[in-house]
Amino acid sequence: MGSLITEILPLAAGAAISPTILTLSVLILSGPHGKARQTVFTIVNVSLMAAFAIFGANYLSHIAGKHHSGKVHTASLMVDITLGVVLILLAVREHFTPAKDTEKDQADDASKSKGLAIPRYALLGVVMTITNFTTLALFLPALKVIGVSHSPSSDKLVAEIFLVIVATITAWLPLLLTAVAPKPAARILGGINQFTTTYKHQIVEGVFLVFGIYLLVKGLRGG
Repeated sequence: MGSLITEILPLAAGAAISPTILTLSVLILSGPHGKARQTVFTIVNVSLMAAFAIFGANYLSHIAGKHHSGKVHTASLMVDITLGVVLILLAVREHFTPAKDTEKDQADDASKSKGLAIPRYALLGVVMTITNFTTLALFLPALKVIGVSHSPSSDKLVAEIFLVIVATITAWLPLLLTAVAPKPAARILGGINQFTTTYKHQIVEGVFLVFGIYLLVKGLRGG
């Protein structure tokens, strides 16, 4: 189990670097009913990522063509190469045409709702989770690693849980910090959010480029 978690750790850490979810989480927490609304958002975010993990590992294992002999099929390496190329292209796209920052608009629109607005923040959680390409772009290759692994099913399940926990850290950690220590959390999260907001596009570009090269080299070298 330890070796499987070690193998997915770099990709899990990369998936956790999500300026979009972090910025949105800080904005929600700073608004009315912040902790309650962020709880709804976090539950949806974690639940969807868990669902992606359950079905994604099996599907990616299938398309990667795992051998019963214990050797990874060439198709598995092609998945790494393809994902690597896609990430590098996304890095180039981010450099020349950075995506628009929509977090503040999304948070402002949702905050206009009265009361807890559970359906509104649940929907926000769905939309932001499935469009959070910075996380999903690295979450998928990590699931592929788990899917093609010959580790026992129990080890794979633990690895999937670990991956989901790490990949969703920008949703649940701000909520946890705010619940445990509100004043220090506001100061810490404010500073981190200011940095990630200022350098959002550079962070996203760097993540895509570094892990794109990592997956491309990994695929070309035969895993």
